[in-house]
Amino acid sequence: MITGFNQDVAYKGKIYHVQTEDRGKSNPVIETLIYVGGEILSSKKVSYEDLLQEGYDEAKLMARLEQQHRRVVVDIKIGKFAKEPEEAFGAGLVSSRSLDEVILDYLTSETEGEKLSVQILDQTPLHAGEKAWLQVKATTDISKTPLPEASVTVRVASTSGQTQELFTGQTNGQGLCAAAFVVPDLSENAVILTEVLHAKGTFQHKALVAKKGQ
Repeated sequence: MITGFNQDVAYKGKIYHVQTEDRGKSNPVIETLIYVGGEILSSKKVSYEDLLQEGYDEAKLMARLEQQHRRVVVDIKIGKFAKEPEEAFGAGLVSSRSLDEVILDYLTSETEGEKLSVQILDQTPLHAGEKAWLQVKATTDISKTPLPEASVTVRVASTSGQTQELFTGQTNGQGLCAAAFVVPDLSENAVILTEVLHAKGTFQHKALVAKKGQ
C-alpha cells in the first residue's frame, strides 16, 4: 500500500476535501472520496488489477493514483459536484482547446504558488570507507506534482570543518534521483549532507556517518 493524496479544493466559497488512497494488493482499488463538511459527497473506485497482472510496479501505481486524484480535483473546479445548477463547462466561450489542454493549463497554474517538498525514499547505512546509496523525490508541497531537473548534491562534512562533494545530479521526470557514492574513510566525526535546489525552494538533510566497527 502506498501513500495517497489529501487536498482541500475551494469552489464558490465551499471547501471540498479530496482524499485518494490505494486499498492495497489484496483489494487492488484506487479510491477517491470527496468530503464536504465532514460528510462524503461522492466516491470513485477504480481497479488496478491489470497492473498486478503485468507485474507490480509502484511507480506506475503512483502515477495512476495521482492522475485519478487530479482529475477529480479538476471536476470540482469546473463545478461538477456543485449542488446548485451550473452552466455547461465552457458556456459562452469560443475555444478550440481540448479538455486535456484545459486540465493541463489548470495543473500548471495550480502548482505556480507551491513550494519544494523533498522525501528521502531510501537510504543505506552510512559507514566510513563504504559504498552508500540514497534516493530522493522532489515534488510540490500541496499537489505533490513531481519536479524534474532539481539539483541534487551529496557532501560529507567533518568536525574539522572540511567538506567534500560526493555526488551531484538532477531529478528525472518523476522527480526522482538516486545517488550512489563512497563515504570517505574518516577517523573524525562527520555527517552526510544531502541538498536539493529548485526554483521552488531548497532542502537539506543531514545524517551521521558511523565509524568503522560501529
